[in-house]
Amino acid sequence: MQRMSLTAEKLSAGNKLAGKLLAPWLLAGLLAVALPLHAAMAGEDATPWQGTDEAAARLIIGQNGLDAAGKVWLGLQFRLKPGWKTYWRNPGEAGAPPLFDWQASENLAAVEVKWPAPRRFSSFGFDSFGYHDEVVLPILLQAASPGKPIRARLNLDYMVCLNVCIPMQGKWTLDLNPATKLSSGPASATTRLIHRYLDMVPLAAPSSGLEIRMVSVSGPVGKQILRVTARAAKPFLDPDLMVEAPEPFGFGRPKATFSSDGHDLTLALPVYAGIGKAELTDQALVLTLVDGRRAMEHHLTLGK
Repeated sequence: MQRMSLTAEKLSAGNKLAGKLLAPWLLAGLLAVALPLHAAMAGEDATPWQGTDEAAARLIIGQNGLDAAGKVWLGLQFRLKPGWKTYWRNPGEAGAPPLFDWQASENLAAVEVKWPAPRRFSSFGFDSFGYHDEVVLPILLQAASPGKPIRARLNLDYMVCLNVCIPMQGKWTLDLNPATKLSSGPASATTRLIHRYLDMVPLAAPSSGLEIRMVSVSGPVGKQILRVTARAAKPFLDPDLMVEAPEPFGFGRPKATFSSDGHDLTLALPVYAGIGKAELTDQALVLTLVDGRRAMEHHLTLGK
């Protein structure tokens, strides 16, 4: 989940994206794609696609207007050519996350982005986290003044990669009015699509059927190992763990050890501590444990 006020959301998208690009030797053939400044609605529930044959994005609307509290669900839908990928909020060892700029919006108080569980990609000796084929990021908008329209303006920077990487941009304007009445018919295709991807967002224990039981770190500085023990209501099949921590920390691919019945799991991850070899001691971490269609998110502070 990514939740922010508009002031916290203010981004220098070009500078941040440039700072998170892949290593220069992976950027041969880099192509910047500039897209139209304004996108008119293609219909009542989606903007036109913006992008290339390799990747395109659009906004979809999940209901017939702002509800009584001034909220509305959107979805940022990515369409990717086979073999291409785009990135999660934490791209891993390579890539760059989507960067959202809503600053030009009117009557918009807050934005909450939900992140479906990612998958791990390995190429050129690097591991990254993201999505392939198609993904929808559900986005909840909150009006500053409920009962009044939101004029939502999104400038988006994101990256897609195959053997080369392409930084992409999208720019959309949506006029979102308060609903005149509640919809009594069946859910629209875009509403169903947003809810499909909301169901893929990692849950907290025990709703996910997964549980993080213990987290510890051991070893000398520069060679530390993060160990995570977990339990599953149904036996683990193909688990993976993504760990988010403050800079300069990163984490390698986890080594898994299973109990005899498959319900218990220990994951050991090498800690990458940057050039200065910082020590992982009492930092705040976010753990995303994925096992097939099951996924959970766990927040903790080491040592507490």
